[in-house]
Amino acid sequence: MLDLSVVVLSYDDVRRQTARGVKLVDIRTPREFVYLHLVGAIPLAAPRFGYAILSAHRLSPEDRVIIVAQSPVQGQVAAQEIDAQGVDVVGVFAALPRTWEAKGLTVQKGELVFPDRFLAYLRDHPTVDLVDVREPVEQERFPFPHVTRSMPFSSWPHGIEQLDPTRPIIFLAGKDDRAILAARDVMILGFAQVGYLVGGYEGFHHPRLYDPREAARTTAHHGVFI
Repeated sequence: MLDLSVVVLSYDDVRRQTARGVKLVDIRTPREFVYLHLVGAIPLAAPRFGYAILSAHRLSPEDRVIIVAQSPVQGQVAAQEIDAQGVDVVGVFAALPRTWEAKGLTVQKGELVFPDRFLAYLRDHPTVDLVDVREPVEQERFPFPHVTRSMPFSSWPHGIEQLDPTRPIIFLAGKDDRAILAARDVMILGFAQVGYLVGGYEGFHHPRLYDPREAARTTAHHGVFI
């Protein structure tokens, strides 16, 4: 059985264990993972059920893992369940994410593009691939003229192999959820510059967040949105 008195790890412990090939399993939410995660971590946001089931990955008894959690308690719940399945849990790492990089851990940060910075982001990143993961009926009814690629989430991850890892990739959904999940899955593949439009279509075209006059100048179908 797992000895919970020794599972909380320090920064040095994480560096030392990952150098030995220990896997990182990140059980925080997809949103937290996309915002900032340790490079190489496998996301697993499924608290209290099915911790062995990963996003495109599955733990096996020969694996040795570190649980990356928002809190020690959350991490210990996951550690007990994973340990019960025969996987060797080295420990739990629950330090504040904002301290990771400063302490020498290698991190990846998502590209979180807020509505008021979206047009500036397009100007600064002319090669950006803006991927619309809404369903065809949503895209037809509420078109978004800046989109460069359509990949409905109902067919995800079909077509993911067409994405270019050398280009910035920003996902667009109606709100955030589907875009966050898509960004997370692409990050797992090793893409360096990935993120999503915060608030999605609804946030970008909400009149309190986005100037309707500016929307009229930049959106061909402005009358549909506002």
